Amino acid sequence: MMILCDFDDTTAEQNVATPLLERYQPVTVAGMHWSEMRQRFRRSELSLKEYQEYTFEAMGASREAQAQFVRETARLREGFPEMVDYCVERGIGVSIVSHGLDFYVRALLQQAHLAHLPVFAVENGEDMHGRVTFAYRFGDPACDWYHGNCKCHVLEELRERGHQVIYAGDGLSDTCPARKADFVFARAGLLSFCRACNVPHRELTDFHAVVDYLRETEASR
Repeated sequence: MMILCDFDDTTAEQNVATPLLERYQPVTVAGMHWSEMRQRFRRSELSLKEYQEYTFEAMGASREAQAQFVRETARLREGFPEMVDYCVERGIGVSIVSHGLDFYVRALLQQAHLAHLPVFAVENGEDMHGRVTFAYRFGDPACDWYHGNCKCHVLEELRERGHQVIYAGDGLSDTCPARKADFVFARAGLLSFCRACNVPHRELTDFHAVVDYLRETEASR
């Protein structure tokens, strides 16, 4: 079994990219405020890949400074470390899947002593000239939503390895993997989607809810 968790607004209590942009982003990017670029992305005028690269390649701080800011300000959702401990004891895998950048995902996991968790995210680095780079190793050209990382691609690879997959998420980008998962823990927009489409799910109030479900499943065997 594998528990696959979205990061921003799910594993993390907030969208971690937002305070980073508010703190370090110059006033304008490509002639406009980064929040205007976000609105263009939400109107489908920019892909997530375009929006993310435009904004994060022009940050006014090093990645390490940004990572330290994440460690100091961001928080994991209640119960997540306890869920990981429960799963480790029982041989259940836990992984993070995100359209976000791996450096800030890993920074928050590291702060919580969870750096060992696999992370499927956009890989953010620097080339030999110090320019910011973005690598999309988990993409799928057929993905309807984002021409970058594809959460369904990650889920389907886990399925091919024989895993039953429980998915946790919150937003529109989580609807595709939610349809394909064996069971879903949902909050916010994904919760409404699961209710409307009769996707087997429970509300993700916190990650203690996932542990309760796992205990119930174990007891019923």
